[in-house]
Formats: sequence, structure tokens, C-alpha cells
Amino acid sequence: MKTLLYAFVLVIFFSCNSNKNDEILTYTTDTTLGLSRVNLKEISNKIPVDKILKEKKNLQAEEKLFLQLVNKPGESGIDIDKPLYFIVDQGKTNSEFDAKAFMWINDKAKFQTSMSNLTKSKVTIDNKDNILINGQLVGNMKGEMAIMVSEKAYNPYGGYNSMNSSMPQGSERINAQYFTDFWARKGTKNASIKEQINKSLVGDKDVSGWVNLAAVASFASKGYIETLAINKLIKDSGIGFDFNFDKGKAEMSTNTFFNSDMKKIVEKYYDKNKVNYDLVKNVELDNAKSYTIGFFSLDFMKYLVKEAGFEATINHYLASSNKSLEDITSTFTGDYAFVDFKVKQDTTDYYNYRSDNAIILGFNPKNKATLTSLMDQYLTSAGKKYMVTDNEVIVSDNAEVLSQFQTKKEGKNASLDKKSGIMSYSWSDGKDYNQKDNATVKIINMVNESKEEGGNLVSKSTFTLDKKDENALYYLLMND
Repeated sequence: MKTLLYAFVLVIFFSCNSNKNDEILTYTTDTTLGLSRVNLKEISNKIPVDKILKEKKNLQAEEKLFLQLVNKPGESGIDIDKPLYFIVDQGKTNSEFDAKAFMWINDKAKFQTSMSNLTKSKVTIDNKDNILINGQLVGNMKGEMAIMVSEKAYNPYGGYNSMNSSMPQGSERINAQYFTDFWARKGTKNASIKEQINKSLVGDKDVSGWVNLAAVASFASKGYIETLAINKLIKDSGIGFDFNFDKGKAEMSTNTFFNSDMKKIVEKYYDKNKVNYDLVKNVELDNAKSYTIGFFSLDFMKYLVKEAGFEATINHYLASSNKSLEDITSTFTGDYAFVDFKVKQDTTDYYNYRSDNAIILGFNPKNKATLTSLMDQYLTSAGKKYMVTDNEVIVSDNAEVLSQFQTKKEGKNASLDKKSGIMSYSWSDGKDYNQKDNATVKIINMVNESKEEGGNLVSKSTFTLDKKDENALYYLLMND
């Protein structure tokens, strides 16, 4: 759940008024990593920009740019009847991003004045339609269309490339040719990508986004994925996101766009949307700060491992225990639950933070001997404790949790909402995140549910705050 929360803000930078995205599609290529679209008219009324700029001292450059662009856009010379886009491409190397803001400026004079005031610097547009901040080139216009870019490329593996002279950075990366190349590049002709973008970047959400799954996989693997058979399953695939922010609540939805081959595989191995809630019947969920219950197809995992060419490697690793990948996938059912319990801390020292959790897995009773052999070899040798019942196994260091599970004493689970028609359900009280960031506005409930739908994976997350007078977006921006 924490990862989902952090992703909420991150995707804004990864990630209006109609669903047509023809103009941005003109500059979206097959290797573009992702796009996002912001409904300026709506979102500018939800973010107290002046308050955030005053209160938050550690704003990153991209956060400042985002806030500056959405601050009173109607008075800034930006055409708010057009979307504000963020487009993320691969950088000059295979370990850096190249992110740009894409917008329409219909009043250059207002834009220069407004942006100068916001940035506390001199923003100008010269006679070649270059956008400069204190004389440094940061953007360019073509008609009313404009792009602006950070002065540094971002390296996901090591932060900004300010310390590595071998990486393109600053003025070396952003020059007149950089913008000439952008305006001249040819957009994708891939009908699937265009369809995914138009379905993802929608006008009835505050922020919406799309990630090019195949391009991201290639980028992350530095091109290795293309050498594997599994590459055919992610070809022409993507993930769509959308966000809505209201007072006291935020919602996030995701949807995959798999190709026809992958959809068939997903439908084959995820032929049911059903959560086995009996896994946590004998666990005290009302004493948990977070939990997740769901189903993961091990046959699906086995198929992907084979397609990726890793089956022999895994079997070689398991050979010392006389086990194989087949032994594992046939032993466990794929039903799982993870529970993180509330713990009274003995100290405020972060490094002495105690955790208390449990993992519950369903297994095939016919393979009980294989299960106990795996547990003994890989868990007890690491000092972990487990308990086996008829068709479930629990791993926990908490003796009370193990005892209750063994004696099948029913747990107090009033917080559990047994949703049907889904394949996973998660809940958290948000306290870990609130305490870590010392937030004045706190999350009191985080819920996520996901399901398989026509070969695609769909999920929805809802974040509820303890105050209704603050917009959730303000909270996320202040506490990321």
C-alpha cells in the first residue's frame, strides 16, 4: 500500500477536456515510455499552490514546475481549454529519462510575466520562440504548442546526472537541435498504441496516464527483453492510470492493455475472480495495520519463467534440495495472505523498529511432504517459524498468531470487507505512512481491489483522509 501511495505522486510526472489526443500523438513514438494528461481547469482549483510553495521547503525541480504550470493557468497565458501533458522518453543513454511538459501558450506576454513571478527568475520567449529562464534554454514553441524540459536528465538508477561527466547533462543535452529534433520526429503508426493512449488519457479525470509496457521493459532490461521469447507477450502492451482528487478522498484506477496473445494466457490462468477469505479466518485482522488477501496463478508464473528461459536456472538452484519448479507450483495453490500487525514500539529509534507479520499460503494436501521439506530447508534454516494445518501454512515469528492458527480459533475480523468478483483485496490504516512523515492530515483508510477482466488486469484504490477540508492532492504533494 505504501508503494501505491508513493506511485500516486510519481505517476503525475510520468503521467482534460476530451479524449482526443491527436496533437500529442504526433510526437509520441514507439519507444516513448509514458504520457500523462492533466485537466488544468479542474486541478488548478484543487491545489493551493501558494500555500504549498510557502510551506514545503524540499520541493524537487519537477514538483515546482508542475505547481507553476497549474497555478492559476487562466492568468498565466496557458490555454486551459487544451490539456497539459507530460511526455517521458528514453534519454541519450539507456539509464536516464527525458521528461518534458507539453502545453499550449496563447498569450506570450502573460506567460513570461506569470512564470517570472512564480519562479522568481526571468522567463523570456525570444524571437526564435525559445523559452529561457535567466538566459538558459529550457523550452521551445511551434505556433502555440510549447514544450519545456528540465535542465538535467534523470537517471533512475542514480538520481540526476550531475556527478557523472560521461552522461549528457545541462546545456550539453538541451540545445536548439534538441527541440528541432523533437518537432521533426514522426509519431507512432501503431494503431494499438494510439488506441491505448486515447482510452487512457481521458477528460473526466483530474490526471490520467499511460505507460508503454514494452518500451519500459526494454529500457529497464537495457534491450535484453527483446532476446527472450517472452517479449512477444508484452509487445504492443500498455498500462493506463487515472486519478481523481476530492476533499478527504482520492481514487486511483489502473487497467492493462495486453496484446491478444497475452490476454489469452491471462484468461487461461486467471479463470476465476475469487478470494479465499478462509485463509485469514483464524487470524486477528482487527489487530492489523495492513493486510492483503488474494490469488496469484503459479501456473501463470511457471509459463512466464519458461518463456523467459529461466526454468533451467531455477531448477539448477533447487536441485540441491531435490526439488524443481514443478514441485513448487504443484504444491501451492496460489492463494495467499500477508498481514502486518500493530506493534508497540520499545524505542523511537527507526533502526530498532520492530515488525510483526504473518504470511499465509494455501497448499495441496497431497503435497504436504514436499511443503514441509521446503519449509524446513528454506525457512527454519533462516530462523523462521511456521505452522501447517489441513491445507494452509502460516509463517510468523509471533507465537500467539501461530497458536491461534493451529487451534483454529476464529479471529476478530470486523475490518474485512469480503468483496466478491475480485482476485485480491488490500487494506491499511495508513498509520505507518502518517507517522513516518509527521503529517498534519492523515490517511485513515486505504483500500485496493483488483480483478481479471477480459484478459486484462483492473484495479481500483481509494485513500480516505481524516480531514474533509483538505484536498487529497494537497496532502500527497506535501507529504511525498
